[in-house]
Amino acid sequence: MAKIEIYGKPYNLKSSLGEIRVEEAAAYVDAKMQELAQAGKKTPYMDLSVLAALNIAMELLELQKETSFNDQVREEKIGRLIEVLETELQGIDS
Repeated sequence: MAKIEIYGKPYNLKSSLGEIRVEEAAAYVDAKMQELAQAGKKTPYMDLSVLAALNIAMELLELQKETSFNDQVREEKIGRLIEVLETELQGIDS
């Protein structure tokens, strides 16, 4: 069981990921909430939580988009390499 603290509130969590990963995630969420709290007026805890979750979700979506694009580029390169190899192999077989 991981004992974590996010924005001053303690939590006990059970996770299949392992304590270190949970602590890393908690530290990330805490940092996002601290960042948002410093950026403006006194914001209620629940609002900070929702804004932090929204910011993290936007980061995740951007990373997924980048990963998808990078995967597509790799697939195209692999396709071109296969075409070149097939052409070269046909030249050897002839």
